[in-house]
Amino acid sequence: MDLLSACESLASNVLEYAASDTSDLQIPESDVEHWQQLFQMTRAEAIDEIKNWRLDFSRESLSPSAWEAIKESESAINFTKESYEYSLARGWKLKRHPVTSTDDPGMYLLRIEGTLPSIAMIQDLLGTKKLDIVSGVDDDCSPVQFCCMNAQLQTLLLNRLASSDSIQFRPNFIRVSIAAKDLSASSRHPTLGIDSTLPQYRPQSNAECFRPAQDEYPVPYFFYGTLADQAILARVVGTSDQDEIKYQPATVFGAALTTWAGKYRGLVDGGHGDKVEGMVYLVKSREEEDALRIYETVKYEVVRCSIHLEAESKSHMGLTFRLV
Repeated sequence: MDLLSACESLASNVLEYAASDTSDLQIPESDVEHWQQLFQMTRAEAIDEIKNWRLDFSRESLSPSAWEAIKESESAINFTKESYEYSLARGWKLKRHPVTSTDDPGMYLLRIEGTLPSIAMIQDLLGTKKLDIVSGVDDDCSPVQFCCMNAQLQTLLLNRLASSDSIQFRPNFIRVSIAAKDLSASSRHPTLGIDSTLPQYRPQSNAECFRPAQDEYPVPYFFYGTLADQAILARVVGTSDQDEIKYQPATVFGAALTTWAGKYRGLVDGGHGDKVEGMVYLVKSREEEDALRIYETVKYEVVRCSIHLEAESKSHMGLTFRLV
């Protein structure tokens, strides 16, 4: 930029907002909201950044003709001239595709750090007391807690943080691929091998109880592949003593095995009379189940199933992992 152009740019910047300090600036609410959404800022951050930007008279500005030439381009979509200039100077990148629950079936972990973020703070931001909290240990064997949420809740939390005037916090999420678990309390859904919407499988009364329940432990799980290997299951659930893994031979009906990705076996719904043989393990706690769900990944889902134990003459309801 030559000296004449630099002087013209400086004069233009000084005259654009006609303010000598931050108290003189009158920032429209629409500008604040625009910067919040565009740059994922809180309201307070957006106001500060706009003020600092407008009072930086040395900032580089696009000429009106240059802005007219690029404002319809893909890189400038959703920007104003001012916010586009800011994005170029600060290196911001617009997140064009907000994550939704349908875009991303995975789950996200947010570490609870005591005061920032605290469980109470996240509850207030999300407007719910029903948070999925996962406990564990870090590399130093110190206890840690994580808030587990789906993509929809993650997006809601980010948006609530962006609109908050008082909370200055940027969450760092860890994405985990975890098998879904959503057992209905008012129907058989989801159950291996049956369509719970058919009349013969619908509840006969409001008092009918469907088990296993969503948070019922201990709970029998049917395994048919690698998890039926004692050494592998011991490693997944975090026990160093393989002898703690106790199996019972079992069969599930209305099930079949398929192959996906050319090498992996997956349990799917079968026809009447189809069956799969395997092992049953009693999952003792939520922590064990979470480890199993992460091992199986988002390609599977937890479903109810009827398990016939070889040592007994009757069947029991339990859970298993069905290929999605």
